[in-house]
Amino acid sequence: MAGMISSLLFIVIIVAVVGFISVSNRIDRISVAISQAKADIEVYMVKRYDVIMNSLEVAKKYMSHEDEIFSKIHQIHQNMSISELSEQSKFQDAAQKGLVALAEQFPELKSSEVMVTLQKQIADENEHFAAAKRMYNANVTQYNQEIIVFPNSIVASIKNARPLEFFRDEDASAKRNADIHL
Repeated sequence: MAGMISSLLFIVIIVAVVGFISVSNRIDRISVAISQAKADIEVYMVKRYDVIMNSLEVAKKYMSHEDEIFSKIHQIHQNMSISELSEQSKFQDAAQKGLVALAEQFPELKSSEVMVTLQKQIADENEHFAAAKRMYNANVTQYNQEIIVFPNSIVASIKNARPLEFFRDEDASAKRNADIHL
């Protein structure tokens, strides 16, 4: 009887260890996917930055002074937090809106072949950037769900895994009050 109990206890311990390792590995795999998605966001923000700055250089030829909003754009640095990347995204959005407004004021700028090409590139980069943000947020959702469900929450607690922040680049009120021109 004692041998049977010790065998059963041994099996339970093995199952618990295998379960722990399995959950731990799953959390680690999702963490790697999140790191990759964050790196993609950084890459697309740098590309977007480059296109916006090239657009600004073209636009400077058509204006007599530099708009203050452009001075708030800084290069993207690796290892920025998600909230820092979100803040940088806001600066880039504002600069892009400023360029559009500037192009409206200067028809010759708006029709410039270089500016048209740059605007298409910005639109392209915005699409890639949006896809990278969606991928990051999808991975964060999966990770956050993974670490809060039982028994995974026990493993997550042992690994000191905490819920991660989502990438946010616009507040809900700005979206709700969007000005739509028909």
